[in-house]
Amino acid sequence: MPSPASTPTDQAPTDQAPAHRQAAAALVAEIADRLAEPGRVAEIAGAPDNLMRYPGDPQPVWDPLLLSDGHPGVALLFAELAARAPELRGRAHAHLSAALGSGIRLLPQSLFHGMVALALAGHSAATAFGGYATMLEGLDRHIIDQVRERARADRERLRAGAPVGAWSRYDILGGTAGIGRYLLARHESAAEPAAREAAGLALTDVLESLVAAATAGDIARHGTRLPAWWITEGLEHGLAEHVNLGLAHGVCGPLALLSVSWRSGVRVERQDEAIEQIMALLSRWRTTDEAGPRWPHLISPAHIESGEPPERGRDSWCYGAAGAARAVYLAGAALDRADWRADAHAALRGALSAASDELIHDSALCHGWAGLLQIVLRMAHDGAGPGYHAVADELAVRVMDGYDPRAPFGFRYRHALAARPLDRPGFLEGAAGIALALHTYATETVPITSWDGALLLS
Repeated sequence: MPSPASTPTDQAPTDQAPAHRQAAAALVAEIADRLAEPGRVAEIAGAPDNLMRYPGDPQPVWDPLLLSDGHPGVALLFAELAARAPELRGRAHAHLSAALGSGIRLLPQSLFHGMVALALAGHSAATAFGGYATMLEGLDRHIIDQVRERARADRERLRAGAPVGAWSRYDILGGTAGIGRYLLARHESAAEPAAREAAGLALTDVLESLVAAATAGDIARHGTRLPAWWITEGLEHGLAEHVNLGLAHGVCGPLALLSVSWRSGVRVERQDEAIEQIMALLSRWRTTDEAGPRWPHLISPAHIESGEPPERGRDSWCYGAAGAARAVYLAGAALDRADWRADAHAALRGALSAASDELIHDSALCHGWAGLLQIVLRMAHDGAGPGYHAVADELAVRVMDGYDPRAPFGFRYRHALAARPLDRPGFLEGAAGIALALHTYATETVPITSWDGALLLS
């Protein structure tokens, strides 16, 4: 990757860029063919040994209603492809039908699981080529009722002086920030005026709950003052209580939603103050190393006691300076803060210079090369300078280097808790998400369906 002294705006597009884009387009077509049949995808991904062996809780990779590894995530790929290739509409429809046919479960609901995951994929298909109004109307009724109830409960908890408590109350993957991004998409582009209005009202409740968290002030816990974003519940894998600063599970998810909603004209009282308060929290723990400015993954009581943040870890979409930089950039764009935007660029350059195969072990969106690629492509599309295009060429090659023709879906996912390399077809850590990032790169345009809104990159 670029050295710390080399910035994206210093670089010209590479001479090999057209060839790289052609190779990316060919690989996207290959992955799409491998993901075409819902039954085959489910059979391979649902193999008994295709699972994560969490201590005491082995978990299958496949669930038909997951956005991360289920039919909705694969449908998201085909919706985007079908916007330019109408012959692929049938594949999107087949995966949506398979998801719907698996049986809708009312709880739990999040952007990445259940009705919201299916609704996001259906909305993306409707954006690409129309239809699905009846399905989306039915899903939205349940989604809106549930998220408004959740948002009200969150506000009451904060009024009582309690911390947010759990990632799953507010974050992108499990919480209201992710559901809020779906509601924003419906509010902006649903075909029916009533659907747009209902989504807008529910989004207002979500924004008000996130504003309440951001402006609540510190809470008293363990004899000290801690941010209201403090996490006390659902702690796994030896994590201590903490405030999370990542994009997937941390305050950068609400920051991104508050910012993109502000830019879209969906605003509630004190929303700009909430953006500023989250930025103040990030600024408090911002630090600089040899690569550049960064924000830590999380801050625990030990870090607060010492005043020292943890060392730089893996910078990716989910955690670290890359995903956080995109959220900070969106905040700067929303409130027209050139200093925030400049900090975001510097942090992303540092993340790219620190990226290595020792830290990044796969090609996927969540914490792999494809996530970095999509962030860089979004920054390039926002007019940040021609150098990002050259960085994208190098990242696209890194993504494609992970292709394995022997793998059923073209890529395999390796993890210390997996007994074997996993076959993951879906969006977050699988082949569909990799193909979506490569498709963005190959076409040199922003996604027609805005599929990366599910990552709160747009």
